[in-house]
Amino acid sequence: VLTDKYADFIDANRKEDPVERLKTLKRLIHDLPEHHYETLKFLSAHLKTVAENSEKNKMEPRNLAIVFGPTLVRTSDDNMTHM
Repeated sequence: VLTDKYADFIDANRKEDPVERLKTLKRLIHDLPEHHYETLKFLSAHLKTVAENSEKNKMEPRNLAIVFGPTLVRTSDDNMTHM
């Protein structure tokens, strides 16, 4: 179940050592089911394109995170306080 991985991603992102954090996040991403991995890859590429045009659209990475974060990253109990 994908919601079981939520805590793993949160824990990985809290690692203080940036090299270890990146290594762990890469492993978790590559361990996703193929259809989730491909969706994430496509969405990441699209959001990168949007961010690259932030001079025109005002959607730099921070704004994209504000807009898409709550939709893409939800706790299993769907509690906005935990996000």
